[in-house]
Amino acid sequence: MGIPYSRQINSAFSSVQPLVAAGFETLQTTKNISLLLAFIQVLTALLLMLILLALIGLLVTMNPELEAERKALVTPALQWGTRLFMPGAEGRRGVLAGFIVGLGGLGAVGWMVYGYVTDVQDVVAEGYVEKDGAMQTEEGPDEKAAEEAQ
Repeated sequence: MGIPYSRQINSAFSSVQPLVAAGFETLQTTKNISLLLAFIQVLTALLLMLILLALIGLLVTMNPELEAERKALVTPALQWGTRLFMPGAEGRRGVLAGFIVGLGGLGAVGWMVYGYVTDVQDVVAEGYVEKDGAMQTEEGPDEKAAEEAQ
């Protein structure tokens, strides 16, 4: 009586494996989407902060009652900013170097996140091979059938 019962358990387990694998793929997709949405949310917050600063700057520059504030705040900031991009400016190298370092840092972070995600997928999905759109064990259906027949 133990052998038929074991066969039923093995049969049920082999029929559930593709469902578990599909559920794992859904979880991975959901996790990736949530990370993307978090990045978009941070980017949106930064852009909104820049828009607010631009509106405050516009208010200070356009209001005739704030002439002294414009001369004290806006004029030096604009002079400093234009010095960075003028031909022969000393600050250009610093801006370019900062841009390159920042871009390299973003690339390194993206590379590490990509490596972590693929490592986790490899570890969890170890022993499974995608075949015909469904996840199956590496043994294959023919070897399973032969094993169940014993």
